[in-house]
Amino acid sequence: MFASLAARRARLGLALVAVTLGVSVAIALATLSLQVGDDLARTLRAAGPNFVVLPPGASAGLDLGGAPIEPARAGLVLPESTTALLKSSFWKNNVLAAAPELGLGADLNGVPTRITGTWFDREIATADGPWRTGLSRLRPGWTVEGRWPRDGAAELALGRELAAELSVATGGRVRVGFEGREETWLVTGVVTAGGLEDRTSWAPLDRVQALSARTGVDRVWMSALVRAPSKKPAPDPRRDPAGYERYMCTSYPSVVARDIAENLGGAEVLPMTEVVTGEGQVVERLNLLMLLLALAALTASTLGLLSTTTATVVERSVELGLMRALGASTSQIAVLLLGETVLVSLPGGALGFWLGSAGAAAIRGQTFGTASPIQLLLLPLALVLALVLAFLGTLAPLRFALRLDPAAVLRG
Repeated sequence: MFASLAARRARLGLALVAVTLGVSVAIALATLSLQVGDDLARTLRAAGPNFVVLPPGASAGLDLGGAPIEPARAGLVLPESTTALLKSSFWKNNVLAAAPELGLGADLNGVPTRITGTWFDREIATADGPWRTGLSRLRPGWTVEGRWPRDGAAELALGRELAAELSVATGGRVRVGFEGREETWLVTGVVTAGGLEDRTSWAPLDRVQALSARTGVDRVWMSALVRAPSKKPAPDPRRDPAGYERYMCTSYPSVVARDIAENLGGAEVLPMTEVVTGEGQVVERLNLLMLLLALAALTASTLGLLSTTTATVVERSVELGLMRALGASTSQIAVLLLGETVLVSLPGGALGFWLGSAGAAAIRGQTFGTASPIQLLLLPLALVLALVLAFLGTLAPLRFALRLDPAAVLRG
């Protein structure tokens, strides 16, 4: 068998290339598919939060981006410590950023507007160490001409449209009036956020609390990594306890919201349904696209291997006919041809695994800016794919070889 392989190095080289390319594309796409969910979720988190935390009983029937919220009802507030507690739940590693918010209707240079008190970039202590969070990390997609205000300072940032209406630029000062009290604050930045946010302003939370003589916050916005909402309801824990446990240990938005709410002592944690559903649909479609591309690559590889094997069988028809005339059985012929193809395909599968892993790392690094670890669990898959290609690429030529008439072939 090895002597036969050595005599046909050129065609076997083509077969090796066909298998390697097909397997490498499939492994690259499979590697990306294993990681694209988290990668895409982290990228989409630049668009803003996907959860909102409200005081118990504060939710109402309005809808904002899929999250039914309304300004907290009178007397209902959350403590500032709520933000730090987000990092103490079962899903603490899924929580990326958060920022508390206290809304205040005030006047800026006599113009009625809304001032939002929040954190901009604050380090808070958690059980796992310090955690830096705030509006700048929660909404990295917003652009700021200038800088965000400093915590505790008499500063604020203006939305682009509000700054234009007030004719105030970065470095200017505005008069902030609320219920007869008036202060002068420095404008540190002009924010381009898009939508209604361009008509609002942001200031340090403690300054807004002092101006309004209020404590606590209205809500906490949170950005967390979650999977697409499940299309099926949670299994019955009495009938299927194992299935229920798997469901509750999967980062579905409703599961994450429920666990965090329990950890916060009953606060309402509401997922922004449209946001999380849209992200899930994008991931599902990307996975489907990668599956179709992998199938196309494997199909092309199979056709290339099929043509090479068919040409080889035609060239060896006299040799195969002579073997049949000397008493070789059909099973022996089948083992010979399949064995030769498998000996070429397995190295192709192994080589395809390493090439595909390297390709996935390059693609992920350029697209998401992170390295892609070698997924050794895909090595057996690469070898199995190589064996499948060997079988499919040899099946038709094998049937042709077994139908050869030794007498006709030897007569020429």
